[in-house]
Amino acid sequence: MAHRWVVGVVAVGLVAVPGGGVARAEGVGLGVVVRHVGEIAVQDVVAQPGSEPDTLVEPDVAVSPVDPDVAVAVFHDGRFPDGGAVAIGYAWTHDGGRSWRQAPLPGVSVATGGTAPRVSDPVVAFGPDGTVYVSTLLVSLGCDSGIAVSRSTDGGRTFGAPVIAHQSADCAVSDDKNWLVVDNGRFSPHRGRLYQFWTEFLTDAAGTTTGSPQMVRWSDDRGRHWGPVVAISESDVVTQGSQPMIRADGTITDTYVNFGDDAGDEGPERPGQGAAARAEDEEEEGLLLVARTSRDGGRTWSAETPIADDISDGPDGVRCCVPSSAIDPVTGRMYATWDSADPGAVRMSTSRDGRHWSEPVQVNRDDREGVEHVNVDVTAYAGRVLIQYGSRDTTVANGQFLQQFGQISTDAGRHFGRAIPLGPPSDLRFAAQARGIFLGDYIGSASTAGRAYLVWCRSSAPPDPTATFHQTLYAAVLRI
Repeated sequence: MAHRWVVGVVAVGLVAVPGGGVARAEGVGLGVVVRHVGEIAVQDVVAQPGSEPDTLVEPDVAVSPVDPDVAVAVFHDGRFPDGGAVAIGYAWTHDGGRSWRQAPLPGVSVATGGTAPRVSDPVVAFGPDGTVYVSTLLVSLGCDSGIAVSRSTDGGRTFGAPVIAHQSADCAVSDDKNWLVVDNGRFSPHRGRLYQFWTEFLTDAAGTTTGSPQMVRWSDDRGRHWGPVVAISESDVVTQGSQPMIRADGTITDTYVNFGDDAGDEGPERPGQGAAARAEDEEEEGLLLVARTSRDGGRTWSAETPIADDISDGPDGVRCCVPSSAIDPVTGRMYATWDSADPGAVRMSTSRDGRHWSEPVQVNRDDREGVEHVNVDVTAYAGRVLIQYGSRDTTVANGQFLQQFGQISTDAGRHFGRAIPLGPPSDLRFAAQARGIFLGDYIGSASTAGRAYLVWCRSSAPPDPTATFHQTLYAAVLRI
């Protein structure tokens, strides 16, 4: 049964602060108003043995291209500390974020009528006709792994049975970090095509990662059937985290992290498989963010173009921080954002063609010593760019509290206003755990004319004082 949530109206961006009271959001003078902010989902599937009860993790959100009042968010429902979740949940609004309803995504995990023991990495996207698609990673307790795509034709109220978009049954191959986009380009020969991206981890007989290329396949019939599997990057290079963007003419640019030939901290979402220790030089120098472009519907891809070499994989003790990329569907400008290995910096680079990227600019101003950021995400529409991230000061209460912020640029990313606090802070003592504090490897942002939808997971003291976890889904709707 779906649960309904009514979200508060915040006309001038007021948020709670630790110890009580409120703080006025800075930067609202740019014409930004936080219209709604609040909790929109809690765990609504039964916890399973070994899972962390009362934990929602790793959200994404999309807004309909045909109705700005319609948006859908997706998330892990009941996280396992060693990989995957009990189910995938979704929440939808048809009134511009004033109220939301939530329900479990049917047919993807055993808990919701499917066959996968665990599920992970939910991603949501809209097609040009308002159809909603959700991509889910299917996590096996053995060798099988795969990706399913679910479809809704009623704006996210209900979803049909999932279709398998890709599956591997070889113990030497493990699929991970799926990402789904739809070609909504006005002049594209592939308008309406679904592109399913993922990382394919390859291992030798000893279980050592030998490479993890980015992969893609596509569907031209709304996810019913899927075309050939195409490797975007080389099989002997370790990569992760595709963030594809599609221009109006159908050209695709995919950004991802290139780890070189050292897997470092990276590994597939497979229960019981630990990750190697982080390489010392990676932590000091940062990782490489790159881009490749396809002009023929994903069949062939250009050589890599470097974007930045200071990509951080997150603060110590926190699992997080896949870089985020998005395209402005009106102007065609692309934006890549990341948490920098330079402590305290959130950075962004832009491009018009996917091959030439600007020198990175720093978005945030809270770069004083002791400040850390978690999960940077970007969305853009008609020259207005919105970046959200979590921020904590490790010199206060040992970094116990994490505040979500948004920053807006009204001039295509040249300048950003001051940070706008969003909702009450997280108390990380009650966060999910997966090789560290785990709010998710990513968060979600989506924008349309005059409006942006943001989602993130917030941890706080549980209603039951004897409970260990309490992590729920929050959303904010901004007028921009």
